[in-house]
Amino acid sequence: MMQLTLEQFYEAADRLENGFAVYDGDLNLVFANETLTVHFPRMVAELEKGAPFREAVAAQIAEIGTALSEQERADMVDATVRGVEMGETFELFGSDMRPLRINHARTSSGMMVGVSVDLTDERERAKQLHKARQAAEAASDAKSEFLAAMSHEIRTPLNGILGMAQALNARDLNTDERDMVSTILESSKSLMTILNDILDLSKIEAGRLELSPIEGDLRHRLSRLQKFYFPTAEEKGLYLKFIVDKNVPSSLVFDTVRIRQCVSNLVSNALKFTSEGGVIVAVKSAPHPKDDTIHRIVVHVSDSGIGISKEHSQGLFENFAQGDASTTRRFGGTGLGLAITRKLARMMGGDVTLNSQPGRGSVFTLSFLAKIGKNSRPAMPRSQEGPVQLADIGEKAAAPQPQAAEPNGKRNSLRGVRVLIVDDNAINRRVARLFVEPQGLVATEAADGAEALDMLTNHPFDLVLLDMHMPVMDGRETIRRIRASSEHWSSIPVIALTADAMSGDREKCLQLGMDGYVPKPVDQRELFVTVLSVLDKNNGAAEDAILGTAGTDKPVDDFDDLFDDFDQVSSLG
Repeated sequence: MMQLTLEQFYEAADRLENGFAVYDGDLNLVFANETLTVHFPRMVAELEKGAPFREAVAAQIAEIGTALSEQERADMVDATVRGVEMGETFELFGSDMRPLRINHARTSSGMMVGVSVDLTDERERAKQLHKARQAAEAASDAKSEFLAAMSHEIRTPLNGILGMAQALNARDLNTDERDMVSTILESSKSLMTILNDILDLSKIEAGRLELSPIEGDLRHRLSRLQKFYFPTAEEKGLYLKFIVDKNVPSSLVFDTVRIRQCVSNLVSNALKFTSEGGVIVAVKSAPHPKDDTIHRIVVHVSDSGIGISKEHSQGLFENFAQGDASTTRRFGGTGLGLAITRKLARMMGGDVTLNSQPGRGSVFTLSFLAKIGKNSRPAMPRSQEGPVQLADIGEKAAAPQPQAAEPNGKRNSLRGVRVLIVDDNAINRRVARLFVEPQGLVATEAADGAEALDMLTNHPFDLVLLDMHMPVMDGRETIRRIRASSEHWSSIPVIALTADAMSGDREKCLQLGMDGYVPKPVDQRELFVTVLSVLDKNNGAAEDAILGTAGTDKPVDDFDDLFDDFDQVSSLG
């Protein structure tokens, strides 16, 4: 290796962009390059004249710190000298007030080496990055505000379309008329699905979608889905089976809304792409290997539908992806459902995978992590399990009739209930009236919160359906005044009927003092589930009253055999 002469070393050091200095053990200056002289000219000049290091530092700081008090300059001198002696990294302004990063280290011979780095460019880049980040956040906020506004504006007219169609569908129509109403309903619901998917995707990609895990019964949630999708399966002549392993804890902590969304996406897809046979939903559970208080829940959704080739399945979970162009033309949809489902599953510590063959059906497997709830009953060992109930919604089951399936006089309990409908939109008020009056409720209308408060003062009511966005007095101020009132109606049940349907809007309404929340466009069944829940304080019974009992429970002697049958379906040959 070539040996450098002292002159060559000095020349190389002078070419450095950073300041460079060498001191002896007593901090007497041995060498300073040109850059260090630019950074600290007064200090270098004093050191070259033989001044002690502390005095040289004090002279430099006195020159650049004219705005500082004497004590502040003394403290800065102490901190600088200490930092050099201890080999600490610290920052100091140079002679031209440029920010410098200073670092010193001792050599094996006891000498001290110092380096000063100009931070001006780095600080400018950081400033520009901060501005860019602020601009990006502002753009994201503007996008979110725009989406929220568009969501509200789209949902309001859709509420009129879907509401009138639902009310019309309950009337005595001929076949052609009923087909036309069904088309309106299906088309409007498809539009709502697209709107919800786009909103969810934007929230996920912006990192604004937050999970809200609560303790709940997964079996009960799946039972609701089972009832909800039965009419679709029956209409197509398909069976729909839900199977839950006994090992699944009776109570889990999970985001009930997002799990419902994920399973719904998979079940609705399975029914959409299946014309013969049916769909099986099977749920298993196993403790996490590192924490037995957490379970990995696995939901298999198997169908006997058209299947998907390996080529087309590769990008199936990408945004806006579908099997192929013919699938889009034949079955419609945006291709967002599976992408959102996978993103949500991964947020919950799981994933979604696919096993499929064209013409032989598909098996989608959803997994997620959930903590065991405090109210969970311990699962029995497999050897001690008794008969397992298989909820089998198939050809023998009776379809739920929302307008006739309120057993034990449930509907009669609503007859005579006095409801105040508060909304500035006349069409929305009419929709709500068309929903509630055929069920025996007595409806009165108000166009804003101030009018509603006046009516509450002068007339008796049992329930309020309250819009959030109104002139004169909006829903937020109205519920605040209701709850703060000293009148007898201060505790009247209030349900928010609102086009605010972004993430967190439900929680916001409940925190304001609402007893229930129904987003627009209003689903007739969901409205009555909520009404009964609020009036009866019994959500499960209320939903059963509206949805009815779809299907029968069949005992299964051997759960392992049942899952063996499922595994045969999922293996696809």
